Amino acid sequence: MRSYIERAKDFIAEVFPYIHDSFCPWDIEEEINKYNTTFNRKVRVQNGLSRIALITSDYVVKFDYDPDEIDSIGGCQNEVALYYDAKQEGFAYLLAEITPFSFHDREFYIMPRIYGIGSGHYYAEHYMNPAEQSFCRKHRITDLHSNNYGFRRGHVCLIDYACHLSYESEYDDYYENRSSEW
Repeated sequence: MRSYIERAKDFIAEVFPYIHDSFCPWDIEEEINKYNTTFNRKVRVQNGLSRIALITSDYVVKFDYDPDEIDSIGGCQNEVALYYDAKQEGFAYLLAEITPFSFHDREFYIMPRIYGIGSGHYYAEHYMNPAEQSFCRKHRITDLHSNNYGFRRGHVCLIDYACHLSYESEYDDYYENRSSEW
């Protein structure tokens, strides 16, 4: 059986004509709806501050709104760097693996689909041990609400882990204010 990465690469080639000129999430959502109708698929579109995610049943394809306009929020390249840091520091299990893929001068990022997104009552830190929380603090992974994590093999797994704060004081204040919620 082909890997999810191989299937995702084929998907990117198939969907690219629908999204290649789009940077706006609403335009992309409209184009993906056309794609779904044409190919009888069920691809969902979600977006955040800097990225768009195309979600299938077994993988997710992310890309930045505008690859020429990366800001301090942290785009997909930031997630790639954080994943490699996590591997070196022994925390790769905490982050969904991300695989970069270039297609027609556009960068795409492939992740496995992680199910069991957290409940709306807890942030991901609630399910982490102190070393994992420390890793997130060190790397400024702060956007840990219930839509940005799930569970894999019984352990919390972050699916959106780009650095979201650019100033040290904001970062420190964020964790000081949140520590009581853990």
